[in-house]
Amino acid sequence: MPRVTRLLVVLGVLLGGGAAGAQDLAPFFVQAGCVDAAGRPQPGMLPFESGCGRPRPLAAGQPLPYRKHDWPAEAEAAALPQGYQASDSLLGTLRGRRAALQSFDFADATRAFARRDPGDGGQAVVLDPGGAWAVLTEDGSGGRQWFQGPRCGQRALRGEPDRGWLFALAPLREGWQQRVVRLGISAAAEACPAALNPSLTRWRMLRLELPWRDAGGPPRAVAAEVLLSEHYGGAGIAMADHLERFWFARDLGLVRWERWENPARSPALRIAAMAALLAASGRCPPVAGAEPPGPGWRAVDCRLWTNFARAAPGAMLRGLEWP
Repeated sequence: MPRVTRLLVVLGVLLGGGAAGAQDLAPFFVQAGCVDAAGRPQPGMLPFESGCGRPRPLAAGQPLPYRKHDWPAEAEAAALPQGYQASDSLLGTLRGRRAALQSFDFADATRAFARRDPGDGGQAVVLDPGGAWAVLTEDGSGGRQWFQGPRCGQRALRGEPDRGWLFALAPLREGWQQRVVRLGISAAAEACPAALNPSLTRWRMLRLELPWRDAGGPPRAVAAEVLLSEHYGGAGIAMADHLERFWFARDLGLVRWERWENPARSPALRIAAMAALLAASGRCPPVAGAEPPGPGWRAVDCRLWTNFARAAPGAMLRGLEWP
């Protein structure tokens, strides 16, 4: 295993002595590339490697020095070294607001990476001062959907969605912070949902050993500083039927997602079978923060986007153009 390189930055330095509420959360939601002394991108260099002296946020639409792919199942790793889905976390805008654009780019027998195919999509995370909210998502099952909150009617008059799916508020700290938000889904930014549902949302800072690999290579680990965010299908853990959990790593953006079900309340079928299939796949090695949120909860789905495809000199990579 190569020498582990630290990504840790003291939060006090990050804040620069300014107001706590003004902390910029973008470094956790946007992946960075490395530039040389002349400001030129270094193809193939990852932001946590020792040769990366000057990480810089990567913007939507620009050539990429690397792409983040998910881990394939162990039984398919040789045949599918780049996994099933690529997901880049790039800095852009959405309806005039600064946002992290996190793509979901599939490849299989009929679909290809870096090409817009049926089922591809992503999520847009608005990076307002002091907080981060997903306001738009798109996938193969639900299509394009907007997350809306209690002020939907008033904000929709200005053509903006309400805050949306909360991930975290500043200032970040290691202990849990939480808020119960009310959330609904609409088909357009200007539309309001028929109903809003309560969701316990909580977040904290976490330092962990993050598994990673080069596409087709052996597993390794790097020390990472992570923002962990949890979104429950209910106003409290015990009364929720499911959980979606996200890891956002400094300079890498979204690196892991998990779906958990609470068999005591969930209407989902075959929970035990899905949990057993996921555990046997090896797609998501254990990490800190991946523990059950309560007795009986089962993890039924997961993706880990730390399977890196590196650009070669003179041949930078293209990402998925989304949204």
